[in-house]
Amino acid sequence: MKRAPVVWSGLLGALAFAPAGVGPGIGTAQTSELWAEVGASRILPPDGVSGDGADFVVAGLRASRFDLLGSGVFGSFLMGKSMDGATGGDFLSGELGGTGRWLMGAGWSTELDAHASGFHVAEPFSYQAAAAEGSLGLRYRGGPISARLAGTGGVGRSRVVLSTVVQRMRHEALVRQVLLDDLWRYGATLEVLAGAGRLAAGLAAGIHESAGGTFRSVGARVLAGGGRGVLQVRLDAWDTPEGVEKTGGITFYLPWGGWSARGTAGKPEPDPLLLAEPGRGAGGMLVGRRILGSSSAHLHVPLYEVEERRAADAHVHFAVQAPAGARSVELLGDFTLWKPVPMTSRGGSWTAEVDVPAGTYHFGFLVDGAWYLPADAADAVPDEWGRKSATVVIEGEVGP
Repeated sequence: MKRAPVVWSGLLGALAFAPAGVGPGIGTAQTSELWAEVGASRILPPDGVSGDGADFVVAGLRASRFDLLGSGVFGSFLMGKSMDGATGGDFLSGELGGTGRWLMGAGWSTELDAHASGFHVAEPFSYQAAAAEGSLGLRYRGGPISARLAGTGGVGRSRVVLSTVVQRMRHEALVRQVLLDDLWRYGATLEVLAGAGRLAAGLAAGIHESAGGTFRSVGARVLAGGGRGVLQVRLDAWDTPEGVEKTGGITFYLPWGGWSARGTAGKPEPDPLLLAEPGRGAGGMLVGRRILGSSSAHLHVPLYEVEERRAADAHVHFAVQAPAGARSVELLGDFTLWKPVPMTSRGGSWTAEVDVPAGTYHFGFLVDGAWYLPADAADAVPDEWGRKSATVVIEGEVGP
């Protein structure tokens, strides 16, 4: 099985820039967005392969639409202009996909994801690939623990044109070889994270059977999230048909107003489906501007109201409108040590009364065991799970 040209090793992953821990999650607003992005990227050849890196100017569009539970569709288009035709060729890439999420209760949910992608690299390293993949996952979130087990499978096809200059008699001739491969893979991945506040760490593992052989991976993850962005650090060891490879890197996402910056740096992972060799280094950044966006309107219900202030704490009334059909709703946050407090359904809202010590805290709700936060929650910030938490501030003053 021939792999993609080494100059393009890791290109798909390095330029996809999926921001770690960022994306639609249970309890976010229904949103539709269109972003325009521009940036730059650099790809280095694999270990043991001589040659310079390839530099690109990159631009593209990405769009998404997601509902309250995180189900929706997304798409992106990216094009790159090589800064040096001797080390890289212009490229085009596109992706279209969707995801569905369903609550099961007691902290469990199921996830169905599917996407199709295409990639084209122009001369002098002609390479085309198309693939379609899908996965079915089971996720658990309870207290500081988050775990996800997913089975995945996909099919694809690649076309590589290798050009070689040979000496024939007194003349040089250009010989082209076209390699066509039908690609496939199936396997499973497991990720377990634990954390407190805005920091989480954990382990990830996976195994995939593919047209190129068996790929196994094990690694570590560290995620940090807050109101100013999300950062992920990963380290992995891959056992591939070509030998053991160590990969790792940093991925970040920084939003501000209608702008954003996202990018990655490190050694890309092998691709069990497209069989692209990872380069010894890759990285880049895209700066984006939201050019279209909308959010569905929701009936506003204040999430909390201080009923009585005391010297060191306050008696606080919490209320939330849960999605239709909710069977149980629980309140939890820093002030409960993230232990769920049952809420009572009253007049279309779910309520609970809790004594909260003086200080600043983050909180949210469990609806049938799954994390939930209304779209209009005040001072909402993303945490290490990629979900959002509301903020409550209790001043330590004696009330009137």
